[in-house]
Amino acid sequence: MRGNRSPSQRGPLRTRAKRIVGPLDAWYEATGRSLPWRRVPTPYYVVVSECMLQQTQVDRVVPIFEAFVARFPSFEALAAAPAGAVVRAWHGLGYNGRAVRLHALARTVCSRYRGVPPEDAQALRELPGVGRYTAGAIRAFAYGIPDIALDTNVKRVLERVFYGSLQDGKASRALETAGGALLEYAPPFSLNSALMDLGATLCTARRPKCVLCPLSFTCAAAGTSTSHERTRFSQTAVSERVPFRETSRYLRGRIVDVLRALPPGTSTTLASVHKALARCLPSKTRSDVAAAATALVRDGIIVRRRSRLSLAD
Repeated sequence: MRGNRSPSQRGPLRTRAKRIVGPLDAWYEATGRSLPWRRVPTPYYVVVSECMLQQTQVDRVVPIFEAFVARFPSFEALAAAPAGAVVRAWHGLGYNGRAVRLHALARTVCSRYRGVPPEDAQALRELPGVGRYTAGAIRAFAYGIPDIALDTNVKRVLERVFYGSLQDGKASRALETAGGALLEYAPPFSLNSALMDLGATLCTARRPKCVLCPLSFTCAAAGTSTSHERTRFSQTAVSERVPFRETSRYLRGRIVDVLRALPPGTSTTLASVHKALARCLPSKTRSDVAAAATALVRDGIIVRRRSRLSLAD
C-alpha cells in the first residue's frame, strides 16, 4: 500500500485551504445535518448542546436537548433551578457530572456576565467545564468569531487532509494552523459544521469513505494506509475491555437513576439504594454502593444529609 503523501506534494497549506473550502461548502450545503442548535445558534443553545455532545452521539442528544431547553429556556432559567432538577432533566445522557457543571456554568454566566457568555476565549475557558474545544465552539457557532472547534472529528479530518499523519508532539499546533488557514476563506459557523459532519459521516475512524469524500482530490491520506487506521483522534481502543455493567461509572449512573426516581425534595437511605440495585447489579455489595455514592457526593451530583441520599434539590 502506498505511503503518505507529504503536504508539499499537494501544494502549500494556504493554497490547499483555498481550494478546499469551495467543495467542502458545497458538500455541506447538500448533505449537512439539520440540528436544533444549528437552526437557532444562540449562545445558550450552543453551550447546552456542546455539554450534551461530549462523549454522546448526536441522535441520542437531539430529543433530550429539545426537552431540556423547553424546560430551561435560558441561562437565567437554568441558573434558578435546583441542581437536582437539572440532573433529572439529564436522564438518558449519562455522565451526570456534565449536568452539574452546566448548572454551575449557567450560574456563573448570570452572576458575572448578566446572562450572556463572554466572547473572549480566555474568559470562556474560565467558566466551569469549558476547555479549549468548547470555547472555540461557542465563539464560532454562537458569535461567528473565526475560531476552530477541534473536536475528535475535526482533528481527524484536518490531520488526514493536510498532513496524512502527525507525530503526537506536533499535532495540536499543526491542526490549529490548518484550521486557521481554512478560516481565512470560510465563515466559522459553516466551516466548523462541515468539518464535524465530514468526520462523523465520511472521514470516520475505522472505515473512511474516501471515494465519496469531497476533499479526496487534495487529501494527503486518501487511498493510503493512514486513511484506514484508527488514529489518535478515534475513540480509545482497549484490547481487553471491562464489561460496562461492571464499571464504577455504570454503578454511579444506576445510583443516580434510583435517586432521580424519588419525588423532588425527598431522600432515601444507602440500604434502600443497595436493595433497589440488587436485581440489576446482584454482585455489588453495600460497600461498593457506599463508595460510589461517596464519589457522587464529592462530584456534587448527589448530597448526603444525616445518612440519607438525594439529588441536590
